[in-house]
Amino acid sequence: MNRLRETSGISNQSKLRLAAGYAIIGKKSVAKNIISTLKNNSFSYNYYEGYGSEERNNAMALETYMLTDNSSKTFVLAKSIANSLSSDYWMSTQTTAYCLLSMAKYAKQNGENAGINASYTINNKMVEIESNKTMAERELANINKNNTLKLSNKNNAPMYVRVYTKGILPVGDEMPVKRNLLAKVVYKNKKGTILSVDELSQGTNFTAEIIVKNTQKTVKNVALTYYLPSGWEIINTRFTDYGVGKAEKVDFTDIKDDRIHYYFTLRTNEIKRFKVQLNASYLGDYYLPGTQCEAMYDNTYFVRTVGKWVKVVK
Repeated sequence: MNRLRETSGISNQSKLRLAAGYAIIGKKSVAKNIISTLKNNSFSYNYYEGYGSEERNNAMALETYMLTDNSSKTFVLAKSIANSLSSDYWMSTQTTAYCLLSMAKYAKQNGENAGINASYTINNKMVEIESNKTMAERELANINKNNTLKLSNKNNAPMYVRVYTKGILPVGDEMPVKRNLLAKVVYKNKKGTILSVDELSQGTNFTAEIIVKNTQKTVKNVALTYYLPSGWEIINTRFTDYGVGKAEKVDFTDIKDDRIHYYFTLRTNEIKRFKVQLNASYLGDYYLPGTQCEAMYDNTYFVRTVGKWVKVVK
């Protein structure tokens, strides 16, 4: 720690983590002296493969300022982090974890232990909520097409309320999504002619060609998932002259019974093509899910296509 302290040119983020370390071992005066050398109040982050963000750095800064008893700084940072957490802004796993950790510490240091004493009325039916904890969750029942919800807080401390829904769209009603990536799947027979897979004869061998394109800057850690219906089987060509390894460079390929995962980098405007040999194996009607491709650490890169029903007949 002393050696790092004497190193010149380290970033604000490094200084803040170093200051936190000194504060934890009881050297708050040293920690405050390090903080006084910050170049500015910015905790921005230079993007590197998604492992971090400005919000994550704000969370780390909040932790440091709490350890050094700087209440004015902690209030501003806590409010900013809370707004980010409650918004639709996408956060990576690392950012979410650090934000929740720092806010939990802030709540423990500054929050009141008043618990919750409230009630809500949904469509004229009232429900009481009493808890010694700081958070309570209730499922709203008897939902109608049009609903009326009223809330009452019986404590002196403020109460923050969120109403949210979740669910899965019916099969065939998925919503296609395109964000800086394009994807499509073309099916071909042995001769390379375009093939309709709406209805295939049992035993038919054919090829799926998955095409993805990056319309923006180079992005790493891209994950492509191709799903197939349960009536089809993958002809595994991993160890033959036919297969993705000969056509496209990928970081890793994971072949499952019902899907294939590809992991790779996509350069600016680059197009990658992946070929999969398939067989229409089992008679029946099956659902062919859409193909999905995304940057694992950058939510601005995402594409999902729509699925459809297919048949395997005699």
